[in-house]
Amino acid sequence: MKRPQLGTAPSRFVCSIAVAIAVSLSFAGSCDAQAAGNTGIGKQVIAQVPSPVSLEVTPLFDFPLADSAQYFTFGGGADIGVCYQMPRSIFCVLGGAEYSFVPDQAGDSLSLAAARAGAGIRLPLGAGVWVMGYATGGYFVATFNDLSKSASNPYAAGGVLIQFSLNPTFRLGAGAQYRYYGGLYQGISAMVNTSISLGNLGGSVDIPTLQLRPAFPVFYKHYDDHPIGTLEIRSNLKVPATDVRAQVFIKEFMDAPKAVTVCATLAPGESRMADLFALFTDKVLAVTEGTKVAAEITVSYKVEGQTYEDRKIETLTVLGRNAMTWDDNCKAAAFVTAKEPQVLNFARSVTSYVRAKENRSVNDNLQAAIALHEALDLYGINYTPNPVTPYSEASRQKDVIDFLQFPRETFQYRAGDCSDLSILYGALLQAVGIDAAFITVPGHIYVAVSTGIAVDKASEALIPENQFVPYKGKVWIPVEITMRHQGFVKAWQLGSKEWNENTLSGQAGFYPIQEAWTTYQPVGLPGMETTITIPQSDRILAAYLQEVQKYLDAALAPQVAMLQEQIRSSGSLSAMNSLGVLYAKYGQADKAEAAFKAVLAKKIYLPALLNLGNLSYLKEDWKAALECYQQANEIVPNNPHVLVALAKVNQELQNYPDMKKSYDKLKAVDPALASKYSYLGEGKESGARAADVESERKVVIWETE
Repeated sequence: MKRPQLGTAPSRFVCSIAVAIAVSLSFAGSCDAQAAGNTGIGKQVIAQVPSPVSLEVTPLFDFPLADSAQYFTFGGGADIGVCYQMPRSIFCVLGGAEYSFVPDQAGDSLSLAAARAGAGIRLPLGAGVWVMGYATGGYFVATFNDLSKSASNPYAAGGVLIQFSLNPTFRLGAGAQYRYYGGLYQGISAMVNTSISLGNLGGSVDIPTLQLRPAFPVFYKHYDDHPIGTLEIRSNLKVPATDVRAQVFIKEFMDAPKAVTVCATLAPGESRMADLFALFTDKVLAVTEGTKVAAEITVSYKVEGQTYEDRKIETLTVLGRNAMTWDDNCKAAAFVTAKEPQVLNFARSVTSYVRAKENRSVNDNLQAAIALHEALDLYGINYTPNPVTPYSEASRQKDVIDFLQFPRETFQYRAGDCSDLSILYGALLQAVGIDAAFITVPGHIYVAVSTGIAVDKASEALIPENQFVPYKGKVWIPVEITMRHQGFVKAWQLGSKEWNENTLSGQAGFYPIQEAWTTYQPVGLPGMETTITIPQSDRILAAYLQEVQKYLDAALAPQVAMLQEQIRSSGSLSAMNSLGVLYAKYGQADKAEAAFKAVLAKKIYLPALLNLGNLSYLKEDWKAALECYQQANEIVPNNPHVLVALAKVNQELQNYPDMKKSYDKLKAVDPALASKYSYLGEGKESGARAADVESERKVVIWETE
């Protein structure tokens, strides 16, 4: 075959390379421009998801091999094709056409045009780096450029490419391939590849609706697992989005955002609603007046392994730390700061002042409640309705923002409305381990105190039947906390009346603070501590004893009246003795002594004699007690209760042999009772257990028959 000389050959080769490069750069420029237009916080983020069909433009640099190298020299050309990447697969399908210009040794040239189809695989090597291997086959047509002769035959090729993603829709690559034109030419081609996706399957994930509720600082812990707002997320993508998350961040009051998973997969066109949570710090408690802050809401998602984020800035209203609405009465529990130093100091100091004078027959919680109530009165706490948002109005309108005081603030102001005083009193009770509850009736809130007494034991504990709240089988005492200067007993009576009346109409609510804390945790108020001057201990003790006596007089009156009627009608010594026991049990020692002596003036009566000895024992008049016990033992030898009394008083007098003698007799006549006082059987050398002795010293057995 003659090789004609063609002077235009170099220019044709250069043109083919230039066209391929120009096409590649044109597509790359358009993709970069689109990506650049979708960046920046506050703008809508467009997910760039390449179409599975891409245009492949590849300039070629040809080097002949084997026999072809004897006839041909270095040449070049271009390949334009289409690649279809199978969804979620490494396999792809190829097709296209190519042109090559091949000069020969004699200065002539050959044009090769081929159509091809084939398959390949594309594997990721790393972030944005891919390796592609392929094989194709087809048919070619060859002609000398002077059109003197032409030929055609089958064609085959195979190659390897390394590609780099410049953005999700555009890749640049380089590689080499082997080409075989049947019976005419074979060679190696170096190539520069550009791959441009034909379209974008991406789009955006929008936030059509967003609602942020006003933030109440006192509930800042609550927002960790209760929503502060809601948003709607809608997909405008053409492919599924995965790992969809949402979060809110408020720079002034948060160290980090609280992210939530909206859904694992969001289908094209699908919408989802999601709650937003906030992990506030206690800095938010410094807000005393309502303010507005910027809240950054971020929605993140993945498309084809690429993560995208869309941000939106919204205004959030942060209310003052004393703000609250009464849509849920349990919310007030967040203000009950029982661990605040001022609260702990006041509560523990007051209860310690009265501990030595407590009546062992009166419920401990009741006595502590009396002491704290009277101490608040002596401190000067007054009831003052809120002039702006009185509870009577705010509690009826669930969206009205009320102003509630923390206990420290009520101490400082020495005044508050019914909610403020209830919060303070509840905090003091909880500070000494006594459960308290809020009672709500229309337009009012006050406090109930847990006694821990079982409902069926209320009458035995001198709790009148119509003056307590039964809750979960226990007795709770309602206290009208706004009755500041009329004493605990009056406050109790009025609280019971309000409870009974509103329970009948179904309008009374009961909210234990401890239970409310599981949803609305109390918060520590930051800032300087307020100095609280606790009233003098003697004044507290006097007021406490006066109210305890009022309570006992009222509680004992029915039983006293019944026994006195028996005494008047029959002169019963047993009734006279029982009256003395009743007085003695509840701390009225003078009346008890008079009753026992009145019995003994008529007859030497064992129960009265033993009980009179008990009064002396409790006054620590050991000798007088011993005389009574010995006389009782002479009347009825080996009475178990008398033997216990003898052993105990001899222990106090350090008459250990007599103590052991009485105890040994007790073991013989009443082993069960002796086991309760086993420490009395120990000699001086072995030493009595101090804790047992101390706990039993003020316990005596009152004899009624």
